[in-house]
Amino acid sequence: MKILFLGGPGTGKSTVGNRLANDLKWAWISSGAILRESKEQWVIDRLKTAQLFDDLMISDLVFSRLNGVENVIIDGYPRTLRQAEIIIERGLKIDYIVELIVPFDEVMRRLSMRGRSQDVPEVIEDRQMDYERSRNEIVAYLVGNGVKLLTVDGVGEVDEVYKRAVTIIRNEMNLKVE
Repeated sequence: MKILFLGGPGTGKSTVGNRLANDLKWAWISSGAILRESKEQWVIDRLKTAQLFDDLMISDLVFSRLNGVENVIIDGYPRTLRQAEIIIERGLKIDYIVELIVPFDEVMRRLSMRGRSQDVPEVIEDRQMDYERSRNEIVAYLVGNGVKLLTVDGVGEVDEVYKRAVTIIRNEMNLKVE
């Protein structure tokens, strides 16, 4: 089974998705983590110069981690309609999208507490607008190609949100999650 975890910045998708993958003993693939942890020289060089990665580059990196993986949670991918199209074009069967929904004022509160240099209001607003711009077309395209969408209320403490997500996943996917 292949599940995409989507959500804007600060929604907790990585926290919940990674924890769920660990509990299920599944692979967890994060496009952001792939870039940050990559040992591939071309990736390192691009990150050093702050050059953007195009849709095909990101897709190739994600797909390279999917070889031989049966059950996986994919976090933060796709981020564009073109990346969603690549998923379908390459015949990758995605079973579910799990989207964490968090109001923007809560996102601002969470990210301002993280203390990262890029977590300033202007950058957070830009990232949120980017997510919202692409989210609808990504979801519409994937749902139109047979992927089921599940939404989770992402407001609350981590354990509370996780339990909410597990309940929905258990009920919808028939997965055994403790």
